[in-house]
Amino acid sequence: MIVTGAAAGIGREVALNFAAQDAQVILFDINEPGLQETQSSIQRSGGKADIKLCDISNEQEVTSAIDWTVTTHGKVDILANLAGIYGFQLLADFPTDLYHRYIGINLNGPFFLTRAVLPHMQKAGYGRIIHTSSTGYADPKPGLTAYVASKAAVIGLVRSAAMEAGPGVTINAVMPGVIDTDQARSLDGFEALCKMTIERQAVKRQGHAADIAHAVSFIASAEASFFSGQVFNCSGGETFSF
Repeated sequence: MIVTGAAAGIGREVALNFAAQDAQVILFDINEPGLQETQSSIQRSGGKADIKLCDISNEQEVTSAIDWTVTTHGKVDILANLAGIYGFQLLADFPTDLYHRYIGINLNGPFFLTRAVLPHMQKAGYGRIIHTSSTGYADPKPGLTAYVASKAAVIGLVRSAAMEAGPGVTINAVMPGVIDTDQARSLDGFEALCKMTIERQAVKRQGHAADIAHAVSFIASAEASFFSGQVFNCSGGETFSF
């Protein structure tokens, strides 16, 4: 199985969770030291993990990385795509090159990954593809226009691609709320955002990467075979519809 964004944050937690279930995990990211740290954590616990440097916004790198995975490990049965970019900046001052980077990683990446792994899964008659959207789509805030646009588009990708996936292959997304990660903590005003969010949630506690990892684990399981084209809201009840 492949986990993208595995060098840190939610992606790392997803990788650790799958490895603890005896999965052979292939770790994708552009951050080699972070990948090595995740791999070492898995191996110290007796798990199995390989690393592959891959910028998911680069079509050629994605194709090459998927081909390498299939050649080396024989199959790709699960793709959990947690790679993403996030930040606050008002629309009037938003640089065009940064906008393209948001779209490249948050939307083009899922498209390239899905297109690359789907034929292998269809040939095998089994597969699970999980992408990442955001509750920002349902509850947008100032300064998140590019981010929300990219994450909203992921929902359209997931729902449309699910109709083409065929028997045995499902395509879904998780929709995290405000989750405590190192990347999130580095943002100005994160503590205030957490306090405000928790007050609005039905579940009155901070969301953690492990919460998303458990959701991804279920969606990737054989027991989730009747769910496809769905978006799993993982926000502690902050948002109920989208």
